[in-house]
Amino acid sequence: MTLEWILNQNGIKTDEVNFDTSVAFAAMSGSFIGGNGDYVSLFDDKVTIRIHLNKKS
Repeated sequence: MTLEWILNQNGIKTDEVNFDTSVAFAAMSGSFIGGNGDYVSLFDDKVTIRIHLNKKS
C-alpha cells in the first residue's frame, strides 16, 4: 500500500494507524464523504470531480 509506505518513510508508525481496507476502491470517495475515516487517498480525477460537485451544492 502506497500510503503505508509514505507514512513509514516519514517516521509514522503504521502499527499505530488503523487502515480500513474493506472499502472497494471505486467507493472510497463516497465512503469518505459519508463519514468513514479521517483521510482517503484518491487519484486526481476523483478529487477534481468531488470539488466540482461541492461547488454546485
